Amino acid sequence: MRVGRWSVAERIGVRSLIAAALIGIASVALAGGSRIVLLTEKAGEDAVIARAQRRLAAELRSAGFEVEEGGVEAQGDARRIVETPASGDPFATVFLRRAGDGTSTDVWVADHVTHKTVVRSVSVPGSGENADRALALRVVELMRASLVEAMVLPSPDVPAPPASDVKGWTREEIRVERSEKAAGERIALGLGVAAAFASPEVGLAVAPALRVAWRAGRLWVLRAAAVGPAFGGRVQAHEGDAAIRQEMGLFELSFHPKTTAPIQGYAALGAGAYHIDERGNAMAPFAGVHAEAWSVLLSAGGGIRLRFSRVSSIELESRILLAMPRPVVVFGSERVAAAMHPGALTTLGVTVDL
Repeated sequence: MRVGRWSVAERIGVRSLIAAALIGIASVALAGGSRIVLLTEKAGEDAVIARAQRRLAAELRSAGFEVEEGGVEAQGDARRIVETPASGDPFATVFLRRAGDGTSTDVWVADHVTHKTVVRSVSVPGSGENADRALALRVVELMRASLVEAMVLPSPDVPAPPASDVKGWTREEIRVERSEKAAGERIALGLGVAAAFASPEVGLAVAPALRVAWRAGRLWVLRAAAVGPAFGGRVQAHEGDAAIRQEMGLFELSFHPKTTAPIQGYAALGAGAYHIDERGNAMAPFAGVHAEAWSVLLSAGGGIRLRFSRVSSIELESRILLAMPRPVVVFGSERVAAAMHPGALTTLGVTVDL
């Protein structure tokens, strides 16, 4: 071991190593994201293609990529051009040129991560800045779509996974696909059995229930429900008895956050109509009569939804109901019962997303 001062040569060597390290770090810090090569034809000076190239380059740079723009001979082999990058190691090469009929643009996208080439003829209506941006966004969608399969279903044919910035950019396409898919499942149809408790005097009645729901957003669902006819309610007194039949319809707004969890809860408020039909069976000397009444129905409650497949689930709902004005059952001059002031409704059913 030698202890002492460094020689001039040693100091120069150390300084050189430090400088090289700093240069390397600076080059990494200054480098952009993954590189994309964007090519168009040299000949022809097509204004639409030139504008689309500028717009596409701006879109990709704003996403954090390093974009290299260039031109190639018009009569070159497009597949060879995009599948054999001239320099470096880009993760994708894009080639834009006019289609043979001149009304659309041929888009060649070579994905050097999955080694796939996508060819599309894109026709964008209109002209000007909106058309240029539409063409550029169509190309971006093609590039993302070519990488989605490699991220969702990894293949041994892919030698290395995409870079982190490419993964993040591609995940946006996956999220868009999922959101579009979810948007297509905005309507749900439910069928179940309901138990209506109008009051202690009327008792419990059972009825079929039909529900239709429309998701208005990620948090809100509009629902329409029809319940009835509900049989089983009966009022008894010393003058006789009366069989009660009930029907009700509700329109509700429910707070129902969209989630991928198998169990979902929600709360709802609504209003609708309530119909009660009474058929009396009187003891002598009284006479039985038939009467009916309609009321406005207010509801408040909630439910739990248990999803057991992608499109179907089981729902359990419970609501407090208030009928206004209050329907009453009268025997002679005596009021013997009131209905839905307040009452309750519990429903168990199956729901299918359409």
